[in-house]
Formats: sequence, structure tokens, C-alpha cells
Amino acid sequence: MKKNLYVILGTTAVLATAIAVAACATRKNMAKAAAQPQFRETIAKETIAPDEGQNPVMNFIGNYYGGRACVSVEAKGSDEAEITVVWGDSYNTKAVWTMSGTFNEATTSVFYDNAIKKMITLNEKGEVIFEEYLYTSGRGEFVFSYDGVTWNDLEEHMADTMVFRFGDSVEDVCTTIFPGDVVETIPSEPTATPTPKPTDKPIATPTPKPTETATAPTEPAATQPSVEVTEPAPKTAADINGEYKSGRVTVEIDSEDPENVQIWVIWTASHNSKAVWSMSGKYDPATETISYENGTKKVFTYTEEGELETETVEYTNDKGVFVFSYNGVTWDEYNENIAEGMVFIKEV
Repeated sequence: MKKNLYVILGTTAVLATAIAVAACATRKNMAKAAAQPQFRETIAKETIAPDEGQNPVMNFIGNYYGGRACVSVEAKGSDEAEITVVWGDSYNTKAVWTMSGTFNEATTSVFYDNAIKKMITLNEKGEVIFEEYLYTSGRGEFVFSYDGVTWNDLEEHMADTMVFRFGDSVEDVCTTIFPGDVVETIPSEPTATPTPKPTDKPIATPTPKPTETATAPTEPAATQPSVEVTEPAPKTAADINGEYKSGRVTVEIDSEDPENVQIWVIWTASHNSKAVWSMSGKYDPATETISYENGTKKVFTYTEEGELETETVEYTNDKGVFVFSYNGVTWDEYNENIAEGMVFIKEV
């Protein structure tokens, strides 16, 4: 009887401890959520109803990132959104769109018909030295969802297939592209993981005492059952041949000759201008990479009729490396770091 009573009391204590731990974890999660930037929380993709009189855009304000582009969202008035898109074409030339529109709570979207696009050129100090307006009254729509925002640009289709993620950029594109107050940005919470203090002692993993042999293996490890992990086969030169895309950028690869793979990167800046890099190098199947030291960048402009107007060689002897993986290819371009953070997906 006394033994049963001890068992009951012990079980009760364990349950109480588990409930307390769960409650503590819940409080921590609530505190963590409260410290995050203002961004809508979702349950089954439903937005939280805003406070009475509050602009519903407050659930979405902040910076969203995709490749070399940043979408900055701010609330205006009772139900409007002011949106700025900054797109880095190179280290000193940037495209900027500014637009605004009424927020539709039913579709969590903003339609606009007042976009202004301009190209900006910066000097080595990051100061604006040239500004060219390309068009006004641009039309399109931003659609917000639980995992980010998409941009349906009806003028140039700049961001087709792209999803801009909230605050997940390795660098703040909104501030690095335009220093000073050219583009006003919304600060975001730091995401760095705290490091232990020097006095923090590591938690040691307990080891069995010499007398504790019950858990020791009774047979050689080689005879124990194991789970076989199949590694994906390295990509061959034939595997990497084809066309890869990310937004308005296309990477074309001709790997018919593995010793001299031809590569072209076509970066569309607007309806009448684009940059083209051409390079070649040997494909290394062991590392699934192509390194090159002969890259050439050209910029082409076209008339409204689509005829070639100018062709300018910006530089030669560019260096870099293409790294292939199961889901595409990345491009580490050493001169401008133009494609940092981008993944180009192979077209099927």
C-alpha cells in the first residue's frame, strides 16, 4: 500500500513538473513573439484582426528580401501602403520603384497604378551622381502571405517566380544600396545568435561508470543494423547543361565540352537595357564547380522599337565561380558580388 502511494505521488510530481515546463516554454514563446518586428501572425493563413482604427498594413510593415532586391513596406493613413522596391543591378547602378495603394483585407494585397521607376548611379562614396526617370503610372500588385510577399509587376514582370522573405537577408540591401537618407528603411530586430560568456561552463555529457555495463554493446559495431544513406551522385557535365533562372536573370550553360564550358548570364534591368556576362571554364565533377578568370561584362540598350542602340564593354578578365547543387546553381562573382544570395533554378 505504501509502495503504491509512493508511485502515485511520484507520478503526480512528474506531471506537475511537465505542466510547469510547458507553461514556462509558452511564456518564453509569447515573449519572443512580442519582441519580433511588426509582422502579421497567421493561423491557417488567417490574419490577426487589427485594432479598431489601426491601419491593417501595420501587420506587414518592414523589409522583405529576394536576391539583390528589397521591398520596403510602410503604413500610410487608415488603410494605405507605401512601398519602395530597390533593385541592385551592379555596385553603382540601382533601380528604384515607389508606389502606393489601398490595402485589400479580403485578399491581403495592394494594387497600385502610380509606380514611378528611376535608375540611380552612385559614385565610389555612395553619393547619387545621376538620376534618370524611366516611367510613371506603372501598374501592379503586391500579395502578402504567411511566408512573404510576391510582386506582380505588370510593366516589366521584374519579379516573376520570386518570393520576398521578411527580414532574411544576409545584408540589409535597403541600406547598403542607398547610403544616407536616399531610401528610408525600417530597422529590424538583430538575428545574431548570442554566444556564451567566458564564464559559462559547457554542459558535459554524462558517461557510464566502469561498473555500468548493461548498455554496452554485446556484439561488434559492424554487426549492428544500420540505416543506409544514399548520397546523390555527383553531377556530370551533361547534367549541368541548360538554362537557369531567378527573377529577371537567366544563366545559360553549354557544357558540351566539359573542358571549356560556355556560360552567359543575362540580367534584364528594364525593357530597353540589359547586362550580359560571358565566360568559360572547366567543369570539376569532384567539387561540382566551374571557376573562370575570363569574364566579360557588356551593357546593351535598345530603342523603343527593340533595335540595338548602344553596346558598352564595362570590364574584362572578371573572375568567379559557379557552384552546382541539387536545386540549382549559385554564382560567386568577384568583381561586383552581383548575385550574392541568389539561387538560379534549372528550367525543366
